[in-house]
Amino acid sequence: MPSLRRASTVCVVRESAGIEVLMVRRALTARFMPGVWVFPGGAVDEEDAQAPPSFGGNRADSEWRVAALRELIEETGLWLTVDGTVSAPLAEDAFDAVEASEYTLDQDSLLYFSNWVTPEVFPIRFDTRFFLVVVGSDAEPIVDGDELIDLAWVAPIDALHKEDVGDWVLPFPTKKTLHLLASEPTTGALADRLRLLDIVPPIQPRLFVGDGEARILLPEDEGFEEAGPDQHDPTLLQRLSAVVAEGGRVPAEMRYRP
Repeated sequence: MPSLRRASTVCVVRESAGIEVLMVRRALTARFMPGVWVFPGGAVDEEDAQAPPSFGGNRADSEWRVAALRELIEETGLWLTVDGTVSAPLAEDAFDAVEASEYTLDQDSLLYFSNWVTPEVFPIRFDTRFFLVVVGSDAEPIVDGDELIDLAWVAPIDALHKEDVGDWVLPFPTKKTLHLLASEPTTGALADRLRLLDIVPPIQPRLFVGDGEARILLPEDEGFEEAGPDQHDPTLLQRLSAVVAEGGRVPAEMRYRP
């Protein structure tokens, strides 16, 4: 079974005649999910456990929050500070840049609301925590054009429509999260709703391959229990490759380069 890496994802939302969320497009040359539209984020690194005080303190889940803050700076140039959101693209290491600056980052601005675990059969797996942060309309993100090649502020329902018509490719957890973001009329109402969560249980879908199709299933979906044994079937990925060869659609999480 592939190893499970920790990761953090940040849903940056703003108010603009309703909720808009920041989405970024991964490079077409990326090893994992090339060309896919996602929320900013990335893996928790060893250095995140030794972050300096300027990264906002020492909470029980600080490593996840430090990774979220660091990745947001690295990928979009947005700094979540105790004095508000600052737009300043990086020209050096994120830890060095924050330490040399006058800012202290704000771990408390990150609202933890979701935990997705990649299905066991996938070749690249993550245990990812999703955080929400509300920013002002003056936040100005920018991508480097290398690791990320595009960005968009988009209404969640419009992002889902882009995927439906084939303009965008979205990972399964991203689609489910967009539905959640679209469920409230304002950023304030959304944040208030998510603050009421007492616990955030992990969600681990399963992969189903059969009858010329591949689908990701949640525990409440028909066929989830039946798909359990297949998660340990060594032929499952071979069958998935056959679906792709026949022109079938493949989940974004299965898009990777050797």
